[in-house]
Amino acid sequence: QRRPAPAAAAMRTSTELSAHSVDDGRINSRGGRINSLVSVELEDKAEDEAPRRSPRLHHLDWLRSCMIFFAVFCHVWQTLHFPPQHAADDVVYTSEPTTSAAYYLRWVQLGRLVCIPLLFFVSGAALALGPYSAASSGRGIGPTFLKVGVLTLAGLALNGLIFLAGPRDERCSLEMAEKLHCKGPLMDFLIAPNAGSLFPILYQFWYTLFLLLFLAEDAPLYRELLSLSTGGEPSLPRLLLRWLAASALYVLAGLAPPALHLQDVLLLVAAEAAFLGCVCGSARAAAAGAGPAVRLWQYGAAAAAVLQFGVPRFQITTFDTNLVLYYHAFRQLMTLGFVVTLTRASAAPVASRAWPLVLFGLILLCPSTSFTLAGMITYPWFPKTADRLLWLGGSFVVPLALDRIGRTFAAAGADLPLPASVGVGTLLLYFVHPLFIAVFARFPVFRSEPFLLTTTALVFCCLAGLALTGRRRPT
Repeated sequence: QRRPAPAAAAMRTSTELSAHSVDDGRINSRGGRINSLVSVELEDKAEDEAPRRSPRLHHLDWLRSCMIFFAVFCHVWQTLHFPPQHAADDVVYTSEPTTSAAYYLRWVQLGRLVCIPLLFFVSGAALALGPYSAASSGRGIGPTFLKVGVLTLAGLALNGLIFLAGPRDERCSLEMAEKLHCKGPLMDFLIAPNAGSLFPILYQFWYTLFLLLFLAEDAPLYRELLSLSTGGEPSLPRLLLRWLAASALYVLAGLAPPALHLQDVLLLVAAEAAFLGCVCGSARAAAAGAGPAVRLWQYGAAAAAVLQFGVPRFQITTFDTNLVLYYHAFRQLMTLGFVVTLTRASAAPVASRAWPLVLFGLILLCPSTSFTLAGMITYPWFPKTADRLLWLGGSFVVPLALDRIGRTFAAAGADLPLPASVGVGTLLLYFVHPLFIAVFARFPVFRSEPFLLTTTALVFCCLAGLALTGRRRPT
């Protein structure tokens, strides 16, 4: 038999479909229903073949914004009332009238345990979700490094102008300005008194400077951990080079004045090897699908870091090489946040399976509510080894616990996204809050307690300025 011509076949098909459309209104004359069914089947097949996307970790956005708010609160409090060396938390038993300042001292002391550690932990997690995620194939930190560097330089320039607008006497705090007859070109007080000439310019941007330093130090390690988590073989030369570079830093900085004891330097070097082994072990366990082992290796990394920076006698009193070494505990927290987030799909719960028992650990690691400056208000260094180990232990355990809670709620779809204006607003607040402090401190109502009023005013000013720009999406 002869086959019908294409035009005739097409006309016949069209006629058949038209007939169907008469009998069944669900199929139109152009076969739209058939096309729709085929499209749905193809989409379902594509969804089955495509990898499942992990839920967005909203808790990281919330934690970052909350910790930025707390950091600004501490800076406001530090400017309005310079912190004492020690202050007993005697609110509950004193017979004297209680002032709100006693409560602020308590909150600052408790918040110091988690504020900076959480910010670095979240920064590491962000790297695992961005430039070093499996989806990006480890494209690197170049754009991130450049963006953070430009913002840091701009912020340092703004802080420098504020510093030059004040008096040259570093004793000129807001409380002492009138007594010392302080006078500057535009201000009679300093935002960061009793801190020399360098730190008032660094101020909040010491964090981004350390962030840049840690990014430069650990960029090869992040790439190696990404490779291991996807089934790659470990690059022993790269890992050995990373350990030697860190060891050289510990030796050179540790033996420079004020020098550490030799055994402390050796502990830093040995514990660095243990930490690297644990984070690499976690990444390899994730590739092998060994769920509980993934988390156990992470616990080992946290324990190694606590011993590494809790035992050595850094004797922190000012901004020096020992402080730089001590703050490398935050680098380990950043790396831990990275590997925890990188392996989140493979890590099986361990301690959280018996989560009520975690309460005993939190009680054990809970800090005193009595305020102690202990070197630097940013993060304390205590003279007693036991206090340092407990404090550092809390700084590692709390981020791990909060991250596990956040990912549990994310998996259940029960967490709320952070409003975009709040997320961008708090970043803007972090950038410009010294300027707002300098302006608001001129008004007597903001020089008195409560300090939270000032902090809240700063937040709303930033959010209002953000709303005026019409921005709706987060960066």
